[in-house]
Amino acid sequence: MLSDREKERLRSLGKQIREIAELDIQKENKKLWTAVNDGQMIRPVVIARDYPVLLLMEGPDAIRPTIEDPYFRQREMEMLLTIYEWNHLRGDRVVEPYLNVPIIAEDSNVGLRMSSYPAQWTMDPEELHRAYAFERVLWNEEDVSAKIKWPKVVYRREETMERYEQMCEIMEGIIQVKLFGIQNFRFAMFDDIFAWTTIDQGMTDLVMNPEYLHLAAERYAECFIHRARQYEALGLISSNNSNTYIGNGGYGYCSDLPSPTQSGIGGRLQDNWGVAQDQIFTSVSPEMTKEFAFEHERAWTDLYPRIYYGCCERLDHKIAELGTFPNLKKISVSPFSNCEAAMEKMGKRYIVSFKAHNTFINLNPCGYELLTEELKKVCRLAKKYGSSVEIIMKSIIDLNHEPQRLWEWCRLASEIVKSF
Repeated sequence: MLSDREKERLRSLGKQIREIAELDIQKENKKLWTAVNDGQMIRPVVIARDYPVLLLMEGPDAIRPTIEDPYFRQREMEMLLTIYEWNHLRGDRVVEPYLNVPIIAEDSNVGLRMSSYPAQWTMDPEELHRAYAFERVLWNEEDVSAKIKWPKVVYRREETMERYEQMCEIMEGIIQVKLFGIQNFRFAMFDDIFAWTTIDQGMTDLVMNPEYLHLAAERYAECFIHRARQYEALGLISSNNSNTYIGNGGYGYCSDLPSPTQSGIGGRLQDNWGVAQDQIFTSVSPEMTKEFAFEHERAWTDLYPRIYYGCCERLDHKIAELGTFPNLKKISVSPFSNCEAAMEKMGKRYIVSFKAHNTFINLNPCGYELLTEELKKVCRLAKKYGSSVEIIMKSIIDLNHEPQRLWEWCRLASEIVKSF
């Protein structure tokens, strides 16, 4: 049970979020994101994401949760992060006037360990810096059908509604509460398959045993489609036409998808952005990437009207092959890509999800000159090629115990794009 002090703590945070959400700038920022995602950019948009929260728990304005109960401590952390990000990592961030209560479901996935990483809000330094080892579990065609199993999803509705009603009671008269389901399904076909075969063996099998990998890719896609359809049938899909991150990019606001439902769940796959990626194929040829990844991913991407593709992999030399996806809207341009080559090929057809060099932010002294040069360059290229661009700082591992480095990048990036 929460104490009166803890309930008041949550209410106080809820009130702060409502006040932020009521600011006029929220409408302006939504308009900017919608214009980018519609391919009618007003100016580039900027956001920072995917940083270990542990890095924000030191220095000025450090985040300090106080609630003991694990469930409500997580809700507290989410609200604290929203407020912290608005105050220090604003960019073109959007805060909506409601709080989310996540649905609770049991998901067997495909029965094999997926590529994993610490939860974003972890406060455990040991977990934050842990390395993961993968043992080979797929050896042949028989293993594919025997070990990659059909997923099973069970909705724990009673427990979900109990949590939802508790939050509604706590936040009554302060801020709206909505249910929060699945908005993005991670789909990283060969990142996962090579975790099951081991990377060296998987790369070898591309040449020596291709039919085995084609069979694994087909099975992977079938199982993920089956899993997504279960979430849809259970009414657990939420719209990502909102301030949710699409894959490894920015927000999903656009004008050609339905708005979120009033309850927060009950949406359809065909009303959402879909995502796919295969970082492990960075050094695989465009032709082989198309054969093994893109061709099999079509079964998945055809579920959605809009697709965002990529993460940290190099894709500037695979733009033509990405034409496999007729509903492709946005492509990641990572630091490993030739930015101009990518933007020249993408032109006005695809939205550019530009990833800033996160290593520059950790230089001593901080590489603000390099970051400034990079930001100005992508803005020049956007004008040159008529591109719609989102600028993302993500996948930060360290800030040298100085979260202000990330604050300064957000300020710097905002200043540059506003002079676009």
